[in-house]
Amino acid sequence: MQRVIILRGTPASGKTTIAKKFRNFEEKVAWLKVDNFKDFFADDSSAALEYVNGAAVATLRYLLDKGFSVVMDGVFQDTAAIDEALKVAESKNVTAKVFELQVSLDTLLDRDKIREGVPEGLRPPLGGETITKIFNKLKENPYPESIPLDTEKNTLDQCIELISKEFEK
Repeated sequence: MQRVIILRGTPASGKTTIAKKFRNFEEKVAWLKVDNFKDFFADDSSAALEYVNGAAVATLRYLLDKGFSVVMDGVFQDTAAIDEALKVAESKNVTAKVFELQVSLDTLLDRDKIREGVPEGLRPPLGGETITKIFNKLKENPYPESIPLDTEKNTLDQCIELISKEFEK
């Protein structure tokens, strides 16, 4: 059964970790990381978010046409991209659900220092100011009817199980 899992959360909330756990080429489950499209347009992609999100939604459409289930992960400060992704899934008769990842700000700040690539020196941590700003924006603007997923209290396997159970309903 094809499905679309949309993971919305602050950087370091666990979106990528969860998405990678679901990704499986043999089972036709693709991971669509919206942030990967940012570098296509600009160093500071804030002015290009319409194009970033448009490219991600177009890729979602392509993957669904090819028979893949998709785990789409992003911060989605502007929730219009989520709306578009849900419309695409609905137009293809694919069940889609939005999960809002929940983590305390203190844990996010700790995780930011050890995110993939940071300890190796491949990228700097985002830092407290950026994480706090995004955390507050998402907290003030939750996506309607999203399903809360506490990645601080639940293990990775528990998160996978909770997401999978939502699609059994």
